[in-house]
Amino acid sequence: MILWVMPDSGARTKTDYQKLVTRFQKEYPEAEVTVQVFTRNVLWKKIFMLKYPTAQETIPDVVQIPHYWTALLTRAGVAENLSQLDPGLSLVPYLSCLKPHCYKPGTKDLYSLPWWFDLSALHYRADHLRLVSENPEEDLSTWEGLLEVCARLKKQFADVEGYYPMQNSDWRGSLSTRSTFMEIWGRGTDLFTPELRRTLIATTEFKRGVQDYITLALKEYMPILRERGSLGTMMTGKASMLMSRKQGVSSFAGRKAAPVRTVPVPRTGEKSVAYLSGMNLMMNSAGKDKETALKFIKWCVRPDNQSAHAATLEAFPALEESFKQLISSSKRLKIYDGILASAHTLPNITITGTVVEILNKVLAMAATEIVEGRFTQVSLDRELDQAAKEVEYLLSLYEG
Repeated sequence: MILWVMPDSGARTKTDYQKLVTRFQKEYPEAEVTVQVFTRNVLWKKIFMLKYPTAQETIPDVVQIPHYWTALLTRAGVAENLSQLDPGLSLVPYLSCLKPHCYKPGTKDLYSLPWWFDLSALHYRADHLRLVSENPEEDLSTWEGLLEVCARLKKQFADVEGYYPMQNSDWRGSLSTRSTFMEIWGRGTDLFTPELRRTLIATTEFKRGVQDYITLALKEYMPILRERGSLGTMMTGKASMLMSRKQGVSSFAGRKAAPVRTVPVPRTGEKSVAYLSGMNLMMNSAGKDKETALKFIKWCVRPDNQSAHAATLEAFPALEESFKQLISSSKRLKIYDGILASAHTLPNITITGTVVEILNKVLAMAATEIVEGRFTQVSLDRELDQAAKEVEYLLSLYEG
């Protein structure tokens, strides 16, 4: 059996997945499992050849996918109908927010199963914030307050070489689409209209949400276009805050010199809105070892195995009971109960993955222009208007 995954543990990914496979093979010693790791961008490109692979292409049996790829892969005939293979499969034990992203749209057939998810929050060093704020949680509750705190921190640590108030959570050092959605949703708008027939990318509120996030780079509160490994981090004292979707138990726990607090992401409108991204397991309809693939998926989503793997990734288990057990394990993690209630997800429709790629290109261009000192809001608005036209065309083709 061949498994395709993403580098969720960074440099530890291959080691972590080997441990996962070893545990699986203890229960199924006859199973042969090969793990292949691809970045999200590479995996996005490779999924389009799954329908008609060439003789030279490796054909996976199981693929880890972002939840909003399910609709596209079922429409393309790439995803196997899990309900037909095992009618006993059920989504009852899972968190309700994850369930809609497992079906082929318009049916009750399961084509993927939730494995784990991440959830955005703002983490800050209490010792750093104590120097610039009497009430950090109050100051960090709004986007305007966050920017004011960043200005104070930049002044406070002006003598620290390579310091930025905000650590960039994007491993490439670029501007993150996923971080931008939090500010967009906070402004009271979305990627699509409620009926999913039009896009809102060209609206003033959407553009203001993008501008909110980009301000961190424009004011040099967050580094961009520098890989994470070349910069200091919050835990090394080269940053004071981090907007991340990882819960950070292993990174933050037990570090007395750097006490970390977790709060909801600052609101840009009336309320804070978190970004939730689910990772699902899908079986390739053209896979050659469906028997082992089904066993592997069912084994991975078992409560014990799911919780163990999510902990390894510093993510969250998708089962409701497992999630509750995790957040009750520490005072800091209890904040995620409220964050989950405010979270939004990208919709499971055919074009969502393509739209995210379009917006990634817009933000990548903005990042380059900022670094080169030629960024203007006019140019960004023009690119978003063009993106809106592309998305409207895609909607007319696939969702009309």
